[in-house]
Amino acid sequence: MSINNLKKLARHAAKHCIGMEGNISGKIDKNLLYIKASGTRLETLEGEDLIPFNFNGKQLGLFGKKGSMELSFHTYLLGFDKIWYISHTHPVNTLKILCTDNSKIFADFRLFPDQVVFNGPKSCLVPYGKPGEELTSLIKQNVEEFIKTEGYFPKLILLENHGVIACGETIKECIIATDICEKAAEVFVGGLSIGGMKFLTDDEKMALVNDNKEQYRINQLK
Repeated sequence: MSINNLKKLARHAAKHCIGMEGNISGKIDKNLLYIKASGTRLETLEGEDLIPFNFNGKQLGLFGKKGSMELSFHTYLLGFDKIWYISHTHPVNTLKILCTDNSKIFADFRLFPDQVVFNGPKSCLVPYGKPGEELTSLIKQNVEEFIKTEGYFPKLILLENHGVIACGETIKECIIATDICEKAAEVFVGGLSIGGMKFLTDDEKMALVNDNKEQYRINQLK
């Protein structure tokens, strides 16, 4: 992880947020992470807006500012070995879905190949919780259930009535997962407006998951 990478991630995440919305984080190792300062904007984020913490939630520097109120879920997700960066955003088209009863359909079904490749065969859906410890508890519960049921860490976590969390080994993984999610949401909303959608079948999804050529493309993000 590098501060420059976090700044690049912030600039990208800013296009899916308004004002002080959203946050990003990254870890140096199992003892140190950096997270966006509370009340700062992603589009103008600089090194002094990234607050250092340990994984027990103790602030380690820049004491004139506070870390994001959503530090606890970042700490939890960055605790997974292969997760080094997190981007949490509020994309408009995705929120159109997450604020309706269609959120589970959007999480469970796929419309086109790149949605499978970069968002996974399914996304982890988390019911609404007040930002902070309540939301973190729901994220833990649903991510752990997802891993137990599906057998893999979710490439995308969808928060009902709230937003999106993309996690990855690199900022490229976070960026493309968020962008593909927002593209899929726009297609989903458009499909509903003209009479419905034709989803990929389970067999079609798994053929993409098991395709070595698609795995090669994924590896280019590492």
